[in-house]
Amino acid sequence: MTDDSLIDYFKKLVKRGDFGEIKILNRSSNSILREKGKNRFVTQAHSSGFGIRIYRNGLWALASDTNLTEKALTTAVERAYASIPAGKKGKIEFDHKIKEIEAAPPWKKDMRDVDISDKLDLIKGAEEAARIKKINMVTVAYADQVDHWVISNTNGGRVSFYESYPRMMVSSFVKDQISMQSVTKSLGGNGGFEIMDYNKIIKIAKEASADAIKLIGAKPVKGGNYDVVLDHSMTGVYTHEAFGHATEADAVMNKSSILENKLGRAVGPDIVTIIDDPTIKDARGSYMFDQEGSMAKKRILVENGVLKSYLHSNETAEFMGLEPNGAARAMSYSSNPIPRMSNTFIAPGDFSDDIIDGIKEGIAFYGFQYGYTDPGSGKFMFKSQYGRTIKNGMFGDYVRDAALAGSTLDVLNKIDAIGKDLKLDEGTCGKLGQWVPVTSGGPKIRIRGVVVGGQ
Repeated sequence: MTDDSLIDYFKKLVKRGDFGEIKILNRSSNSILREKGKNRFVTQAHSSGFGIRIYRNGLWALASDTNLTEKALTTAVERAYASIPAGKKGKIEFDHKIKEIEAAPPWKKDMRDVDISDKLDLIKGAEEAARIKKINMVTVAYADQVDHWVISNTNGGRVSFYESYPRMMVSSFVKDQISMQSVTKSLGGNGGFEIMDYNKIIKIAKEASADAIKLIGAKPVKGGNYDVVLDHSMTGVYTHEAFGHATEADAVMNKSSILENKLGRAVGPDIVTIIDDPTIKDARGSYMFDQEGSMAKKRILVENGVLKSYLHSNETAEFMGLEPNGAARAMSYSSNPIPRMSNTFIAPGDFSDDIIDGIKEGIAFYGFQYGYTDPGSGKFMFKSQYGRTIKNGMFGDYVRDAALAGSTLDVLNKIDAIGKDLKLDEGTCGKLGQWVPVTSGGPKIRIRGVVVGGQ
């Protein structure tokens, strides 16, 4: 069946008065890992299928199938209805109508037309650029994914659009008498193979090795209370993980967000503005439509310290009596769209002096390695790839195992300087078993009197 005939048939199957939504996905992907001069795996895959949602008597029912046929669709709808218990419950009325748009692909060079050998050559080039003296090992991971979505619902309309995500990560490892350390750099976006620019790939590969070498002989950071400076990567992970997840409206509805009942109230200093913007050209977290067919739009989460909005699906927006803002994302055709971030960052400030000026004793953090956060309590810990001591406004020794810990809003209110140099990092965000492409970032920021631990 064609996509349009499948959509038309679905709408006939949905019972009068119920809300129904269908999304159809065709996906092509490649994954390559190169390590110690050898290709550890090279995989290519293609998948397709449809997912449906039916809303009846205050309850959602989901079903999906890999067969794009009338028979499979009929069975899926029957299965969905069978899962809804009998009896009246509270109900939300959905008036969301999808636009009629056939969007052009977001690329100049379709990754599906690029031979796997060309991708392997690029990976080998990155590995060779990173393999310099003192580097013990290099790994290069490459992945790309091209998705074609078609989404419609029983209120009318249909959108057809593409998402295309290439990404390469270069990790350089060094070993001394103390430990093995690594630094990872990446390049990616939402676009075609043109994003994998050779010169940019070589640049990040060399940077990964140069930064890793700084850790040879570096001692663990001494834990304590410090003034700190975060680079764009650590600024981004704090903004995304500690603050951004708390703005997702399902967490607010479930009373597992520190930002519940805080709309219109100050949550940070007036120098802080936080933005989630899926419309940034070529960024990895960008998209044209969410997986409910809503058009992407820029969201101001915090403006001059005041909480302005949450990230919504149609359901959370209806429940709270607010406007949807195109933040319902799903990992695949079989996944339920839920509020998610896209490109999330602290907006650049106007601090023009050297951001380490005035710090008597502090730590500068560079690159994100791992961490955790609890949106309900606001507690977090983020370990950087490396750090550097600051003494009387001057940089000192490089340090390893530096981790920033604290409570989200407490740390937010201790920001007293924001630089002008906005940068974004590519990533992938997990939530409720769903993984979606994102970016996070910001400029350098200075935070006074926070906890630093050695991990």
